Amino acid sequence: MHVNVIEPGGTVVPTLRYRDVAAAIDWLCNAFGFEKHLVVSGDSGAVRYAELTFGNGMIMLGPVEDSGLDRFMTQPADTGGAETQICYLFVADAVAHCDRAKTAGAEIVLDIEDADSNGRGYSCRDLEGHIWNFGTYDPWKRRTAPAGGSNRYAAGLRGGLRRLAVAAGMVVVIIASAMVVGWALGVTDAAYLDLGTAASTSVAEAAAHPQQAREAAERAVKDFKEQLARERGAREAAERLARSAREQLSQERAAKEAAERAAREANGRMASGDTERALEDVRQQLARQRSALETAQRIAQEARERLSLAERASDAVQGQLAAERSAREAAELAAQQARQQLAKEQQGAKDAAERAAKEAREEEAKERVAKRSPPPRPRPVQSLQSGSKPFILWDQ
Repeated sequence: MHVNVIEPGGTVVPTLRYRDVAAAIDWLCNAFGFEKHLVVSGDSGAVRYAELTFGNGMIMLGPVEDSGLDRFMTQPADTGGAETQICYLFVADAVAHCDRAKTAGAEIVLDIEDADSNGRGYSCRDLEGHIWNFGTYDPWKRRTAPAGGSNRYAAGLRGGLRRLAVAAGMVVVIIASAMVVGWALGVTDAAYLDLGTAASTSVAEAAAHPQQAREAAERAVKDFKEQLARERGAREAAERLARSAREQLSQERAAKEAAERAAREANGRMASGDTERALEDVRQQLARQRSALETAQRIAQEARERLSLAERASDAVQGQLAAERSAREAAELAAQQARQQLAKEQQGAKDAAERAAKEAREEEAKERVAKRSPPPRPRPVQSLQSGSKPFILWDQ
């Protein structure tokens, strides 16, 4: 089940190993209030991997064996209860949470009533000895919000038409990418994939609603991170299965070689003349050979099944990687188109502004010329003599 959180999720995900992963899941959910986010079972039905959420935090659970880190790690039961790392989890009511853990059978290491805790927290061991700390101290409130992540994204939405267009395009591409990845892994129905394709044509509509676009982007990023976590789990499972298959095949070859050696030895005894003992040895060798062959056949069958599962997991991982590449290419194309469109709009606005300024300057120049020019003076046209006084006719 998924937990509704405001932020896309934490970037630090502690990983713990348990000898009985299924029992650890049930106990942690019952005692501490974790919720199941993802549970993966192997061929035998045993739980091999899990993701549990606590508020907006998450932990990953895996088995003690069959890990590439086996020789670098140990369990509390093997070290006298000593731990090298401890998880701290914030709770609003430490007293109520402590009572819940006690009821579930948790071993209290530092009680809520101890003087050192001042009633703000407690420490306990889980069913396999791992130590957990729970308290009311919230370290996030003593730090300013990071400049990156969703705050930077929200500031970009307020930055104007260019940032809004690019952000909206990225929102649509991320949503489509998450749906494609979900469809490739069999999580998302094909109908939702069609919806994601149709959503890519709504960039302008998403840009008109920046708040909804930001929320959709955060949900898409959260889903995409979940898919990547599943990919890592599938890839690790495929590697383990391939390694196990190689070991099984090696054992099968060793059994066949032993059977062939036994047959050659029996043939050598028969050739030397010791027939009775050779026949008895042959019967024994044949019995061992049949047993070895049956074991080899069973191992080979298991190896083939494991290899088939590994191939399917590898195909799923390759499909997801292809979907990620397509998503990145679509995101880059959307961003490029948005930049080109913005450049065209800016150039058009610049040209219009220059034309308007030029027209205004020309109009202003005409007005100044009109104001400075004096009225035309009349010029004489004809001088006439009338009596003793001449007079002049003026051209108006």
